[in-house]
Amino acid sequence: DPLRRARALAQRGRRGRPLAAGGAGAELGMWEQLVWALTSPGQQTVLSGTEFELTIDPMSVDFTGNRRTARAINGSIPGPLLRWREGDTVTLRVRNRLPHDTSIHWHGILGPPGMDGVPLITQPPIAPDTTFTYEFPIRQSGTYWYHSHSGLQEQRGLYGSIVIAPTQEQVKVDQDKVVLLSDWTTDSPDYVINTLKRG
Repeated sequence: DPLRRARALAQRGRRGRPLAAGGAGAELGMWEQLVWALTSPGQQTVLSGTEFELTIDPMSVDFTGNRRTARAINGSIPGPLLRWREGDTVTLRVRNRLPHDTSIHWHGILGPPGMDGVPLITQPPIAPDTTFTYEFPIRQSGTYWYHSHSGLQEQRGLYGSIVIAPTQEQVKVDQDKVVLLSDWTTDSPDYVINTLKRG
Protein backbone atom coordinates (compact mmCIF):
# COMPACT_ATOMS: atom_id res chain seq x y z
CA ASP A 1 0.00 0.00 0.00
CA PRO A 2 1.19 3.62 -0.54
CA LEU A 3 1.68 4.31 3.16
CA ARG A 4 3.91 1.25 3.61
CA ARG A 5 5.96 2.15 0.50
CA ALA A 6 6.35 5.76 1.68
CA ARG A 7 7.53 4.64 5.12
CA ALA A 8 10.01 2.22 3.54
CA LEU A 9 11.40 5.02 1.35
CA ALA A 10 11.72 7.29 4.37
CA GLN A 11 13.83 4.65 6.14
CA ARG A 12 16.37 4.42 3.30
CA GLY A 13 19.23 6.87 3.29
CA ARG A 14 22.78 7.32 2.21
CA ARG A 15 25.12 5.03 4.15
CA GLY A 16 22.12 3.31 5.73
CA ARG A 17 20.96 6.37 7.64
CA PRO A 18 17.23 6.99 7.65
CA LEU A 19 15.82 10.02 5.88
CA ALA A 20 13.15 12.34 7.26
CA ALA A 21 10.33 13.91 5.30
CA GLY A 22 8.86 17.24 6.29
CA GLY A 23 5.68 19.21 5.67
CA ALA A 24 4.70 17.60 2.35
CA GLY A 25 4.49 14.13 3.89
CA ALA A 26 2.45 15.44 6.78
CA GLU A 27 0.14 17.28 4.37
CA LEU A 28 -0.49 14.01 2.56
CA GLY A 29 -1.14 12.20 5.83
CA MET A 30 1.74 9.76 5.27
CA TRP A 31 3.71 10.07 8.49
CA GLU A 32 1.62 10.38 11.59
CA GLN A 33 4.68 11.12 13.74
CA LEU A 34 5.24 14.41 11.86
CA VAL A 35 1.91 15.88 12.90
CA TRP A 36 3.63 17.41 15.94
CA ALA A 37 4.80 20.21 13.64
CA LEU A 38 1.22 21.14 12.76
CA THR A 39 -1.61 22.65 14.79
CA SER A 40 -3.85 19.78 13.67
CA PRO A 41 -3.41 17.03 11.07
CA GLY A 42 -2.85 18.63 7.67
CA GLN A 43 -3.12 22.21 8.94
CA GLN A 44 0.03 24.32 9.21
CA THR A 45 -0.03 27.22 11.67
CA VAL A 46 -1.01 30.34 9.70
CA LEU A 47 -0.54 33.86 11.03
CA SER A 48 -2.00 36.78 9.12
CA GLY A 49 -2.37 40.50 9.63
CA THR A 50 0.20 43.20 10.33
CA GLU A 51 1.37 42.39 13.89
CA PHE A 52 3.28 39.18 14.62
CA GLU A 53 4.87 37.61 17.69
CA LEU A 54 7.52 35.00 16.85
CA THR A 55 9.46 33.11 19.50
CA ILE A 56 12.56 31.07 18.67
CA ASP A 57 13.15 28.14 21.01
CA PRO A 58 15.27 24.99 21.11
CA MET A 59 13.09 21.91 20.64
CA SER A 60 13.90 18.23 20.99
CA VAL A 61 12.90 16.22 17.90
CA ASP A 62 13.22 12.62 16.76
CA PHE A 63 12.66 12.30 13.01
CA THR A 64 14.96 9.32 12.43
CA GLY A 65 15.32 7.42 15.69
CA ASN A 66 18.10 9.78 16.83
CA ARG A 67 16.96 12.57 19.15
CA ARG A 68 18.43 15.97 18.31
CA THR A 69 17.89 19.58 19.36
CA ALA A 70 16.22 21.61 16.63
CA ARG A 71 15.32 25.28 16.34
CA ALA A 72 11.59 25.99 16.31
CA ILE A 73 9.50 29.11 15.71
CA ASN A 74 6.40 29.31 17.92
CA GLY A 75 6.93 25.65 18.78
CA SER A 76 6.87 24.26 15.23
CA ILE A 77 9.08 23.22 12.34
CA PRO A 78 8.63 24.70 9.84
CA GLY A 79 7.65 27.96 11.50
CA PRO A 80 4.23 29.49 10.91
CA LEU A 81 3.11 30.45 7.43
CA LEU A 82 2.98 34.26 7.45
CA ARG A 83 0.27 35.87 5.30
CA TRP A 84 0.79 39.53 4.45
CA ARG A 85 -0.90 41.96 2.06
CA GLU A 86 0.87 44.21 -0.41
CA GLY A 87 0.69 47.83 0.71
CA ASP A 88 0.56 47.01 4.44
CA THR A 89 3.35 47.65 6.94
CA VAL A 90 4.18 44.61 9.05
CA THR A 91 5.65 44.52 12.55
CA LEU A 92 7.31 41.29 13.66
CA ARG A 93 8.58 41.00 17.23
CA VAL A 94 11.09 38.14 17.35
CA ARG A 95 11.99 36.83 20.80
CA ASN A 96 15.14 34.75 21.14
CA ARG A 97 14.95 31.97 23.72
CA LEU A 98 18.02 30.15 22.41
CA PRO A 99 21.25 30.15 24.45
CA HIS A 100 23.03 31.99 21.60
CA ASP A 101 22.43 34.75 19.03
CA THR A 102 19.88 34.39 16.25
CA SER A 103 18.29 36.37 13.41
CA ILE A 104 15.59 36.08 10.75
CA HIS A 105 16.23 36.98 7.11
CA TRP A 106 13.11 37.75 5.04
CA HIS A 107 14.30 36.08 1.85
CA GLY A 108 13.44 38.08 -1.28
CA ILE A 109 11.53 40.79 0.58
CA LEU A 110 12.22 44.38 -0.54
CA GLY A 111 12.77 45.99 2.83
CA PRO A 112 15.07 48.56 4.39
CA PRO A 113 18.63 47.33 5.03
CA GLY A 114 18.30 47.48 8.82
CA MET A 115 15.39 45.02 8.66
CA ASP A 116 16.99 42.44 6.33
CA GLY A 117 18.01 40.05 9.09
CA VAL A 118 21.68 39.46 8.28
CA PRO A 119 23.52 39.82 11.60
CA LEU A 120 26.58 42.08 11.79
CA ILE A 121 25.87 43.34 8.26
CA THR A 122 22.34 44.76 8.23
CA GLN A 123 21.39 44.42 11.90
CA PRO A 124 22.85 43.42 15.25
CA PRO A 125 22.23 39.76 16.14
CA ILE A 126 19.30 39.03 18.44
CA ALA A 127 20.98 38.13 21.73
CA PRO A 128 19.61 35.45 24.06
CA ASP A 129 16.56 36.52 26.08
CA THR A 130 16.02 39.65 23.99
CA THR A 131 13.47 40.73 21.39
CA PHE A 132 14.15 42.45 18.08
CA THR A 133 11.34 44.24 16.24
CA TYR A 134 11.31 44.09 12.46
CA GLU A 135 9.06 46.63 10.76
CA PHE A 136 8.82 47.33 7.05
CA PRO A 137 6.32 48.13 4.29
CA ILE A 138 5.24 45.36 1.93
CA ARG A 139 5.98 46.53 -1.63
CA GLN A 140 5.45 43.28 -3.53
CA SER A 141 3.32 40.16 -3.72
CA GLY A 142 4.05 36.46 -4.18
CA THR A 143 5.40 33.48 -2.25
CA TYR A 144 8.64 33.79 -0.26
CA TRP A 145 10.29 32.30 2.79
CA TYR A 146 12.13 33.35 5.92
CA HIS A 147 15.04 31.69 7.69
CA SER A 148 17.81 32.26 10.19
CA HIS A 149 21.09 33.76 9.03
CA SER A 150 22.91 32.70 12.20
CA GLY A 151 25.07 29.68 12.94
CA LEU A 152 23.47 27.16 10.53
CA GLN A 153 20.18 27.40 12.47
CA GLU A 154 18.23 27.17 9.21
CA GLN A 155 19.52 23.60 8.83
CA ARG A 156 18.14 22.85 12.30
CA GLY A 157 14.57 23.94 11.52
CA LEU A 158 14.51 27.73 11.72
CA TYR A 159 12.56 28.60 8.54
CA GLY A 160 9.02 29.17 7.29
CA SER A 161 6.88 30.43 4.41
CA ILE A 162 5.52 33.85 3.50
CA VAL A 163 2.57 34.48 1.18
CA ILE A 164 1.87 38.08 0.18
CA ALA A 165 -1.50 38.81 -1.40
CA PRO A 166 -1.47 41.43 -4.18
CA THR A 167 -3.35 44.69 -3.74
CA GLN A 168 -5.75 43.58 -6.45
CA GLU A 169 -6.38 39.87 -6.92
CA GLN A 170 -5.82 38.87 -10.51
CA VAL A 171 -6.44 35.12 -10.41
CA LYS A 172 -9.33 33.45 -8.61
CA VAL A 173 -8.60 30.01 -7.20
CA ASP A 174 -10.57 27.52 -5.12
CA GLN A 175 -7.67 26.74 -2.77
CA ASP A 176 -4.25 28.17 -2.08
CA LYS A 177 -1.73 25.62 -0.77
CA VAL A 178 1.89 26.20 0.14
CA VAL A 179 4.34 23.29 -0.15
CA LEU A 180 7.60 23.81 1.73
CA LEU A 181 10.19 21.07 1.26
CA SER A 182 13.22 20.56 3.47
CA ASP A 183 15.52 17.80 4.59
CA TRP A 184 16.92 16.68 7.93
CA THR A 185 20.15 15.05 8.94
CA THR A 186 21.22 13.63 12.27
CA ASP A 187 24.75 14.85 11.49
CA SER A 188 25.89 18.25 12.67
CA PRO A 189 25.24 20.96 10.03
CA ASP A 190 28.90 22.00 10.50
CA TYR A 191 30.01 18.48 9.58
CA VAL A 192 27.79 18.51 6.48
CA ILE A 193 29.16 21.89 5.30
CA ASN A 194 32.77 20.80 5.88
CA THR A 195 32.15 17.56 3.97
CA LEU A 196 30.58 19.44 1.04
CA LYS A 197 33.54 21.83 0.86
CA ARG A 198 36.22 19.17 1.33
CA GLY A 199 36.51 18.22 -2.38
